[in-house]
Amino acid sequence: MIIIVKIILCSALLLTVYNLFLQKEKMYRFNRFYLLFSLLFSYAVPFVSVTAEMPKPIRKAQTIIESTQEILDLTQTQQSFDWTILAWFIYGSGTLLLLARAIVSIIKIKRLKGKKIIYQNQNMIITEKHLSPFSFWNTIYLGKNYWINDKIDRRIFLHEKAHLDQKHSIDLLVVEIVKIFTWFNPSVYFFQKAMVTNHEFLADEAVLENDCNVKDYQQLILHEIISKQNYNLTHTFNFKNTKNRFIMMNTKKTRLTCIKKMASIPVLTAAFLLFAHKNYATTLEHLVKDTQEHIFEPEKNPDAETVNKVITQPEQLSISAENAIQQEELSKNTNGEKGISDTLRPKEGNPTSLSQENTKSVNVSPTNDNISLPQFPGGNNELRNRVAKLFDGSKINTPKNKEMYRTDLSYTVKEDGTVTDIKASGNNELFNNETIAAFKKANANIVWKPAEKDGKAVSYTFRMPLTMSFE
Repeated sequence: MIIIVKIILCSALLLTVYNLFLQKEKMYRFNRFYLLFSLLFSYAVPFVSVTAEMPKPIRKAQTIIESTQEILDLTQTQQSFDWTILAWFIYGSGTLLLLARAIVSIIKIKRLKGKKIIYQNQNMIITEKHLSPFSFWNTIYLGKNYWINDKIDRRIFLHEKAHLDQKHSIDLLVVEIVKIFTWFNPSVYFFQKAMVTNHEFLADEAVLENDCNVKDYQQLILHEIISKQNYNLTHTFNFKNTKNRFIMMNTKKTRLTCIKKMASIPVLTAAFLLFAHKNYATTLEHLVKDTQEHIFEPEKNPDAETVNKVITQPEQLSISAENAIQQEELSKNTNGEKGISDTLRPKEGNPTSLSQENTKSVNVSPTNDNISLPQFPGGNNELRNRVAKLFDGSKINTPKNKEMYRTDLSYTVKEDGTVTDIKASGNNELFNNETIAAFKKANANIVWKPAEKDGKAVSYTFRMPLTMSFE
């Protein structure tokens, strides 16, 4: 999602620069290059990684991951609606629609029947229909009413020949492909319009450079503008942006032309620095080593009212600083290295009778149903240590301001002990993705002991809120 936002913002920025500073200047070849390059540039730059030195923090950077755990007992019939599927369906529908539209347009052009000739070293097709002249790829198409005495109006021919010689169809096909796969980006449509308009300026310029009278040429365009025929992906002589074409025919180059060309370079450089992905030389791995991940380990055999109700509510834990320091000292290993402290794990025993010093009591509804929760091989402490060890903090950017990253990790332990439906939703996509990646690695080739209700394996869903704070 971040990459998509960067693409949209970058393309909008570069298009705005074109409209404000370059569009009205008589430098059509440069503008053609700028439009095509800036469009492709805006789609490529978010994928480029730039290594930079991490700025020195004003405050002490300390990362702590805290987590509680809710255990939800869900049957296979209870499934929430997946909005991701709907989003992909909408995207796929739009893409297929535009792809079909482009294919139909090309087929319509190729199916035009007529007399094929070579006229002044150019491929031409003279159709029986009264079509306004247009060009596509390497061929000029026109109706037989334009073919008089085995000739075509010199000005029309020069105009369409300019499109073919300068290979404008390539630009249109490139932007059409980009539009098909990223139709949700509004800037693409404006890029396409700007490219077609600039192509017409170039073709008009080619006509006027061959000693054609400006006023006569403009009268010819006005006469042809009444035609309604139009094919997508083509350059039509009766292109309807008449006002701008006439204005540009009489526009002279200004002294600012070269300056504006040079000014586009720092604009592209600024866009690159602004939207490129940044990797800091100083990673955050040392923060991960000090990460404390706290997961509440529930009772193995709590009672529940029904399969579809919450078994355990998350604890609201309050631990004194002195108590935390004592447990931190106990977590140090024989090498003197600091391990992951188990500050939030309650004492062994019934979770409903936790020490008042460490936590409030947890109420569990008693019933006659006997339910045992899923168990990770080695226990939840082993799962916690695996996730903490595999969590790659270097992929998460340190926030400029004091803020907290939070995500809700959910996963389901199926009847066969496999873990599925691993999802994370939070305020930072990088943190969400790395949480999912670390959890998947921790459960690779692992089979849980599934939950049981009345001696029968059932499916269980866990929700694990996680927070990472920078202080």
